[in-house]
Amino acid sequence: MNRRAFLWAASAATLGAAAKCAALPAVSLNSIFGGGSKGAALPDLCTGKVMSVCGPVNPSRLGVTLSDEFLVCDFSGANAPGAIRYDMEKAFEQILPELVSLKTAGCETLVESTPAYMGRNVKFLQRLSKASGLNILTNTGYSAQEGGRYLPASVETEQMEDIAFGWIREAWYGIGESGIRPGVIRIGIDNGGLTATAGKLFQAACRAHLETGLPILVQSADGLGVAEALSLMRKEGLEAAALIWAGGSEADNRERLELARMGIALSLGAITRERSKEYAQLLEQLKKEDLLDRALLAHGMSHYRVAESGAEELRRVGAKGEYLWILKEFLSQLSEAGFSRSEVSRITEKNPREAFEIGVRKAESKSRKKYLLF
Repeated sequence: MNRRAFLWAASAATLGAAAKCAALPAVSLNSIFGGGSKGAALPDLCTGKVMSVCGPVNPSRLGVTLSDEFLVCDFSGANAPGAIRYDMEKAFEQILPELVSLKTAGCETLVESTPAYMGRNVKFLQRLSKASGLNILTNTGYSAQEGGRYLPASVETEQMEDIAFGWIREAWYGIGESGIRPGVIRIGIDNGGLTATAGKLFQAACRAHLETGLPILVQSADGLGVAEALSLMRKEGLEAAALIWAGGSEADNRERLELARMGIALSLGAITRERSKEYAQLLEQLKKEDLLDRALLAHGMSHYRVAESGAEELRRVGAKGEYLWILKEFLSQLSEAGFSRSEVSRITEKNPREAFEIGVRKAESKSRKKYLLF
């Protein structure tokens, strides 16, 4: 038995608790990366649905969606002791009223982007989703930001296919033993282009997409690494529509527009009062170029953080009620700028439905080399 077959056999033996609705199918790793056997039983990928922490959702029920939010982040790094370093009951009491207010203001769905080794807590998200009535999406993937301090040590030695396999397994059967499946593959990268490690992670994300249909969300403050990631996607046979660029806080509108023209979706994060005019101008230009279908909206920030001291109380980031700023103020600014109700609905409802719907986005062979940069 080779190493990858062993990994599959060992992991399948531990996933009984995660597969609560059905017994695990008998599948080989060859059925993932080698074309598979025709008789292999694979899990329901829920193609055409959106995967929330409470299960598959019809895209038509997403409603107004914030596409890149961080409820609770822990920046202590992958080597910090203890998976959860805060009192979840106190955190629940802190966060739930804000999510209820968000729901009351008209939001229906929140894409929660906190990655593994940075505070991802899927059972907590599921509890918040059920209590607030919001659809919440979680993620699989890793963040290579800040020099890789949020990466497990195994990433350096693991082969790309092994990393992809771990994410595919989470998408198929759930994260850990929770049974909760991710709705997006998230990769965080530093500014200045892809490092070798980030490139390996992104290639793994492409392989995972081909097997799961989950969209890929790349978090980066500038666009260079995103453009390079798009080249990798083309080499892996994916079309640009599989990619969502979140962040972009250090990019300018020209850079954002160029990537939108290449076909990726822009999750316009860090939309603050100070930068609202800049983002409104970007949306105006996207509208002018008939690219409004590329735009998504989010605050793109951590709303609560685990205290560095390891205290049980969470530390709020920013003012109370910042979850409501886009819904209560920025959308009104767009209306005043001449955006119609249908155009605002396109940005806040239709675009997220299309971006987060599960489905493999394969590139047409005649266009696969169009955006290769190296």
